[in-house]
Amino acid sequence: MKTGTIFVLVAFIIMGLEVACALRPPIKGQQRPGFCPKVPKDSPGICLHGCSGDDSCPKGMKCCSNGCGYVCKKPVFKKDGSGGRGKAGLEVY
Repeated sequence: MKTGTIFVLVAFIIMGLEVACALRPPIKGQQRPGFCPKVPKDSPGICLHGCSGDDSCPKGMKCCSNGCGYVCKKPVFKKDGSGGRGKAGLEVY
């Protein structure tokens, strides 16, 4: 194989690993009440890991996905579009 081809393959593997790690939800600490706001499917978000769990966010905020990474956001207390309430602390997608 040519060196350029190997370089491209390695780059794709590294990108795939980054995406897989970004999609894994943070599991550190205790969950705060409420739900994370729904992320639009066409919004990739910034691949920034601004938090590692609800306890790493300021009071009254949750650590939520932005489509690629995780950032602190204000929680919502209704499931989007349903008008119902879910169990606090569980993410709804």
